[in-house]
Amino acid sequence: MVLFLLTFLLLYGGIHAYAFFKADGIFHFSAGMKVFLIILLALLLLAPIFTRIAESRHLEALARAIAYCGYLWMAFIFFFFFLNVSLELLRYLFKFWNSSADGISFRLLTFGMAAFISAALVVYGYIDAQRVRVKNLQITTKHALPGEGRIRIVQISDVHVGIIIREKRLQAVIERVKEARPDLLVSTGDLLDGELDNVMQAAVQFKAIEAKYGKFAVLGNHEYYAGLQRSVEFTEAAGFKLLRDERVEAGGITIFGADDITGRRAGLIKKNETMENALAGKNKGFVLLLKHQPYLNDGENFNLQLSGHTHGGQLYPFGFIVRLFFEKNYGLYELAADKFLYVSRGTGTWGPPVRVFAPPEITVIDLIGKKYN
Repeated sequence: MVLFLLTFLLLYGGIHAYAFFKADGIFHFSAGMKVFLIILLALLLLAPIFTRIAESRHLEALARAIAYCGYLWMAFIFFFFFLNVSLELLRYLFKFWNSSADGISFRLLTFGMAAFISAALVVYGYIDAQRVRVKNLQITTKHALPGEGRIRIVQISDVHVGIIIREKRLQAVIERVKEARPDLLVSTGDLLDGELDNVMQAAVQFKAIEAKYGKFAVLGNHEYYAGLQRSVEFTEAAGFKLLRDERVEAGGITIFGADDITGRRAGLIKKNETMENALAGKNKGFVLLLKHQPYLNDGENFNLQLSGHTHGGQLYPFGFIVRLFFEKNYGLYELAADKFLYVSRGTGTWGPPVRVFAPPEITVIDLIGKKYN
C-alpha cells in the first residue's frame, strides 16, 4: 500500500506539474500568482490524504468536503492531461503544414479546449456515476437447479462504502438490488473504502436485503486497506456469509469463495491447499466461484466465476490501461463448454465519484438448468 501511494503521488504530482507549466507558458503568471497556484495545487494533490486524516478523527463534514473537492479535481486533472497531450500532439503535427500553429493563439486554443471538455466530462461522469444500471444475463447450464430449474444470482461489486458512497447513494443501490428479488446475493469484494467507525450504519442498510438462499461475500483488496478484522465485522454485520477460501452449499449449488490475492502478497494469509484441491476436483452440481480480481487459474473446475476489481476502467481512457493488467476486464466470457467468467464494472466508485463510459451496475444473472427429478 505504501509503495502504491508513493507511486501514485509521484505520477499524480507529475500531472499537476505538467498542467502548471502549460498554464504558465500561456498566461505568464506573476511571482505571487505562481506561489498561490503551487500551494493550491499541492493542497489538491494531497487532498486524498487530508480526507483520510479528517475521517479518522471523525470530522465527517470536513472529510466529505475535502473528498468532493479533491476527487472531482482528480478526475478533471486526469482528463485535462490526456486531452491536452492529445491536442498538443495534433497541434505539433499540424504545424508542419501551417507554422502559425506554434503561436500563442493555437496553444491557448488547445489548452482551453482541454479544460472545457474536461469540465464537461466531470459533470457528465458525476451524474452518470449515480445512475446504477441493471445488467441482465441468462446463463444456461447442463446441471440441475432447484424449483423450476432456475435460480437468480444478483452480484454487487466494488461498492466502496465510505465517505462518498453511503446513505442516499447507497440506498439507491440497495433498492435496485431489492427490486431484482435475488435468490442469491453475492458481493465480489471492495464492499468498503473507508474508516469503519463512520460507516457501520451502512451495514444496517445491507442487512435489510433478503435473499432466498442467502448472501455471500469475498474480500477485496480495499478490505485489507481499510483494516481486515473490522472489515470482516462490517461484512458479517451486513448479513453476508464471508467466504475466505471456503466452500458452502446453497440453493442447490456449490459456492467457493476465494480470499483476495492481496492477503497472500502481504503475508497475511497462507495458500489454502484444501480449497485448491476441492476446486480442482469434481464437485456435484453447478459450481460458482467468487473471486475479487479476475484472475483465471489453471485447474479450477467451476461453471461460473464472478469477479470485479477493474471498474471497467471507470474513467475513460483508463479502460485501455486496465486491459494491460487484466485481459478480461469487463463482461461475460465463455471459457469452455458450461464454463463462464463474468467481470463486473462495479457498483460504486473509487476515488473520483465520476464514471465516464463505464457506468455502474448490479448484475442479475438468471441460471437456467434442468429441474430436479
